[in-house]
Amino acid sequence: MNKATENKTREEWMKWLKYFKNHRYELCKEEYIALRDAIKKYPSVAEEFFFRTLDPMTKGFAHKVYETYNVVVDFRDIATCIYLAMYDSGKWSRWDTYRADCGIFAWISYCATQVVFTELEELHYIETNTDLTSKNTSLTLKSMRDKDELMMVLDLVEVPQMHELLTCIYLLRMTDEEVMKHMGMSEELFKKTRKVAETMLKECLISEGQMLVERADGKTVNLVSEALSDLSGKIKTSTSDEAMLAADKMFSDDDEFDELKEALEQFYPGMPWMEQWVNFVLDRAAELNWNEEDEIVFYERFYHHTDPVSLAKRLGRARTWIDNKFSRENKALVVYIKKWWSIYCR
Repeated sequence: MNKATENKTREEWMKWLKYFKNHRYELCKEEYIALRDAIKKYPSVAEEFFFRTLDPMTKGFAHKVYETYNVVVDFRDIATCIYLAMYDSGKWSRWDTYRADCGIFAWISYCATQVVFTELEELHYIETNTDLTSKNTSLTLKSMRDKDELMMVLDLVEVPQMHELLTCIYLLRMTDEEVMKHMGMSEELFKKTRKVAETMLKECLISEGQMLVERADGKTVNLVSEALSDLSGKIKTSTSDEAMLAADKMFSDDDEFDELKEALEQFYPGMPWMEQWVNFVLDRAAELNWNEEDEIVFYERFYHHTDPVSLAKRLGRARTWIDNKFSRENKALVVYIKKWWSIYCR
């Protein structure tokens, strides 16, 4: 394996970054330190890292800004913002604080969240409400792996019917149809009850503020942070309905799905699961050698949820052409990911 080492030349680092972008693996502490120092030493390596290697992360940021605030921000502008904050007029003061106690991408993501949202607020692109509510938060229960911890969270809801419904959805992982049959609900009643139950759980979590538990490995975690994502300023997830449907189709078996999550944690360490999946899909799409127009259709429809009518007008195409193109791209991508998975993850 082509590992990151401290004795690489500038040219070797450039080649390694391009290799790593397509063959991500979990770096050891020594590699993180070597990469940190190379980025500071070689301007071209820094440019490659911040403006290309970090593309999945910056695209994820841009998507979350759009989802949360309906504001379009170019991911390259976000990359520039992150780079300038780390470069610090040549002093690299913030960058030097990285000691490889965690993955470099998780560390950058944490720093970038502060930097990017502060910049957007100062430019008056967004207004952040610091008070958490059921409307500016989302549940991330499906990303929780420990069933005991999940049960502790669900037990916050004391209304029997609401507790049972949430347990069926998040702990037993039943489908909507299975829950409706189990609880004797119509589709309309199920949707209304689920909305009330999830709102109730959000409000309970917000009220609790902290639910600290110590895991077997000695690590203490806050279950509120594990179960609730703050959409008002914290970036924790970045996904789309199309992405989750693709994941369900390709990895429908529970064992395969767990295997997928473990692999993505190695490829994109420190990121929330849904953001890992979206980045994985985007990286695989980039390997298909589509032409520029094909890339625009996929990226705009999959990533930005751009209206097909406005996209067709922009590209000078018929609405049906956009729909057919995006459908064919999704099918091609599913086939490619299955093949890629069988080669690299089996």
